[in-house]
Amino acid sequence: MNAGTDRASAMTPIETDRLILRPFVLEDAAAFQRLNADPLVRRYTYDAPMETLDDARRVLTKAPLADYARHGYGRVACVLKDSGELIGFSGLKFLPDMDETDIGYRFLRAHWGKGYATESARPMMAYGRDVLGLERIIGLVDPGNAGSVHVLEKLGLRYESTVFYADIGKDMHLYA
Repeated sequence: MNAGTDRASAMTPIETDRLILRPFVLEDAAAFQRLNADPLVRRYTYDAPMETLDDARRVLTKAPLADYARHGYGRVACVLKDSGELIGFSGLKFLPDMDETDIGYRFLRAHWGKGYATESARPMMAYGRDVLGLERIIGLVDPGNAGSVHVLEKLGLRYESTVFYADIGKDMHLYA
């Protein structure tokens, strides 16, 4: 077992005032599919829609679950404490083509504007610094996504440059 796998399996859920942040499991596929089927949720991500449960399982397996094993971290499920509903994701993702770690978040539309992005991203950034020993965390954002820019600024990140992000074939603003 590599160090990344050890860290991922050792990650205990993180609780905030309103959320439980925990690693994804395949049983989250239905909620993950619902989140990523909404075109407005995906507006600035440029991800293809997840039309089926199998699509969601495939993405979960290829992205966060593989990231946990490979890097010891990845995006995590954001679950409401009071209801147990999975309402989105947050957390860190290693971007190999940039050799950087990105903070990201995505929530169901019904939960926009309630502060969940900031509430979930703050402890994930602290986890990256304090537990994983990351010295630098970036935020890639579409220049038109004012809400996400606001969250990155509340997290203490500042605009650094515009970069061409080959994964989506578009210029993005890099905050660090």
